[in-house]
Amino acid sequence: MNTNSSPTIEQGVNALVSDAKQKVSQTCKRYEDRIRESPGKAILVGIAAGYCLHRLPIRSLLVAQVRLVAALAPPALFIFGAAKVGEFLQREAVAKRDRRTTSGVIIEATR
Repeated sequence: MNTNSSPTIEQGVNALVSDAKQKVSQTCKRYEDRIRESPGKAILVGIAAGYCLHRLPIRSLLVAQVRLVAALAPPALFIFGAAKVGEFLQREAVAKRDRRTTSGVIIEATR
């Protein structure tokens, strides 16, 4: 594991995903409770949402989202890669410093 006290990018992403899962779970539970309280209202809301979705140009919305993701993916991947390289270089610098300190202590102890 990482001996550095600062969290890694992977740990940060994992924490965000965990928080998102927890919030989605809580939201689903809250909506399930509302549906159980008034099922008639839930059915009417479902019918209204279905009608609205049927009337919307879903295909063009999906195409726009795919284009947006395709445009944003390369910069996001570049930033993620640069952060990982920076993290790696920082670990290497700490390890190099530790090796110098350790080898200096051994040399001084043998004198």
